[in-house]
Amino acid sequence: MRQVVEELKNILNEELAIYRRILELGKSKGKLLVEKFSSELQNIVSLEEQLVQQLVDLEPRRKDCVEILTGDPEAKLDSVTDQVAESDGKSDLWIISDNLLSVIEEIKKVNDTNQRLVEQALELTQYSIKLITRAPKPVTYGPGGKSSSQLPQSRSLINRKA
Repeated sequence: MRQVVEELKNILNEELAIYRRILELGKSKGKLLVEKFSSELQNIVSLEEQLVQQLVDLEPRRKDCVEILTGDPEAKLDSVTDQVAESDGKSDLWIISDNLLSVIEEIKKVNDTNQRLVEQALELTQYSIKLITRAPKPVTYGPGGKSSSQLPQSRSLINRKA
């Protein structure tokens, strides 16, 4: 039993390290979203994908340990901690579990903020495009009393029909 708990603690510590790295990347991504879009942003997204894959790879091992300890591979960490004796590392498991939950919660907050930043950037881009492609308002009278039909029409920078 102690060996399984130790392996679970190792797996959870590895997952915690990965989640902390994902959190750092999310914060960096937020800074880039505020400042500018760049190739650095794509690099961060690529690193996040690699880290998520590492978590996916760890998942079967974690489920195996949880199943040995509780009989249910889908059991929550609270249930696992309840099944483990203090002498087998219950407090260590509880601390790791608590750290995991707090880091995951912070990742969610950072991702929500980043999503709002992306939405704002998109709205700004759409607004800018509308300003550039907007048809000019017709002038009723031009210089020297000429009507707008006698004046050359100004053109938009972008063809709206395109």
